[in-house]
Amino acid sequence: LMKKKITILLIIFLTLSTNGQTDYPENFFTSPVKIKIAIAGTFGELRNNHFHAGIDIKTKQKKNIPICAAQDGYISRIKVSSYGYGKALYINHEKGFTTVYGHLEKFQGKIQEKALKEHYAKELYEIDFSLKENEIKVKKGDTIGFSGNTGSSTAPHLHFEIRETKTQKIINPMLFGLPILDTSFPIMSSILIYYEDGGKKSFKIEKKDKKNYRISDTINVHGPFNIGVNTYDLLDAAPNKNGVYSIQLYLKDSLIFSNTMDIFSFYETKYINSHIDYEYHTNNGIKFQKCFLDPNNKISTNDTALKHSIGKNLSSGIYKMRIIVGDSYANNSVLTFYVQFKKTEEKTYKFNKNVINHQQVFEFQNEECKIYIPNNSLYRNHNFIFEKKMDSMLAYPIYKVLDDSIPSHKSFIISIKADSLDKSLRKKAMIAKYKNGELKCIQSKWKENEIIGKSNEFGEFTVIIDSIKPIITDLIQTNNSIELKMEDELSGIQKYRGEIDGE
Repeated sequence: LMKKKITILLIIFLTLSTNGQTDYPENFFTSPVKIKIAIAGTFGELRNNHFHAGIDIKTKQKKNIPICAAQDGYISRIKVSSYGYGKALYINHEKGFTTVYGHLEKFQGKIQEKALKEHYAKELYEIDFSLKENEIKVKKGDTIGFSGNTGSSTAPHLHFEIRETKTQKIINPMLFGLPILDTSFPIMSSILIYYEDGGKKSFKIEKKDKKNYRISDTINVHGPFNIGVNTYDLLDAAPNKNGVYSIQLYLKDSLIFSNTMDIFSFYETKYINSHIDYEYHTNNGIKFQKCFLDPNNKISTNDTALKHSIGKNLSSGIYKMRIIVGDSYANNSVLTFYVQFKKTEEKTYKFNKNVINHQQVFEFQNEECKIYIPNNSLYRNHNFIFEKKMDSMLAYPIYKVLDDSIPSHKSFIISIKADSLDKSLRKKAMIAKYKNGELKCIQSKWKENEIIGKSNEFGEFTVIIDSIKPIITDLIQTNNSIELKMEDELSGIQKYRGEIDGE
């Protein structure tokens, strides 16, 4: 008996050790800003179509605040883009870490000279190149650039990342002991119950004190179910609603789901569309984080999840449940509630004959349209939906493929037959996504009497002809620069080039 007890204890200990948080060096990195750190966005925060890959540090809503190297190292990469991180620097350090500094207004000294030289050599604004180890070395605290609002940014701030140099996996910077003040507890607003028949119902949460929540009424459930939670975190130095670090779900004090934002790879970030209830958010504007995994959600931040719905192996009765939501500084909020579960006979739900198995390639074709959906594009099986309709405002039919409330992990192909289209217009023909009266062009090409388009979103599609040239809407000249504002009504601006005296 004693041997059995020792074996069980060892197994539990090893399991806890394996799933425990990795210890990162707390005094290795210094703050990348010389002002008090105020956070506008946390690691793993829910963004549009991706998890946030770093932390956003406020710069007093100002440009040109000095940005510093967080540790000794060398500039390993310089990237300038009109989207994404805008003007960004990458520094390689000892111990296998890389730091990233995004949305900069400009670089400092030799770094700026190096970037400018590349701009002129390539005759491009968009540059992305690597540097050798001995080209530009930096010391901890050295100014490397200045805060800005470049790229996909809505206000001046610093996007700061820490990565594993070898794998380029992104690590939560809030685990490295940076001087970030956080004594606030995460907030829970409501939960969503997923019923066996596909129905959903939200329940509001009552706050008992600063870290404890409850649902006063017992929730009645017939048959297996699942749960989602609407939650966010607050930090002390700013009022922003930020992402949470961890979510755990307990049934009768047993952990049945756990997700922790420690580290992930860039290729995983699109799993956010399965991590949240994409359909509910599309239709209602509220983001519930699922406390369960869809069959095709392979995100590595999850370390515990049932292989089936809650209640599949339960007897009828009342069950105590808890959701614990934590931040990166061990501030944990606890929701306690009770479920009156009634066991029912197992039901089999029928799909139509055109069911899409998420693991397999799906193809559809009729006289006008072809659809190709790669395997593992969907997070679970779905009935295929295809409809054709007309709109008096549009010259060509609208084809509905599934629904825009269904997320797609991969891009799918839609081909629309257009052999009656005049040859002079074929190079100007494109497929556009049609939603709420607006058209958004997708990547398209003409081939053998049909237009082939590639989209990462389902919804309604039609053919459009883009015969309108882009226009310059504004020209601003200062002492040392000329700024042009350009726009295009339909397909967008593919390229631009500016010359002075032919160069």
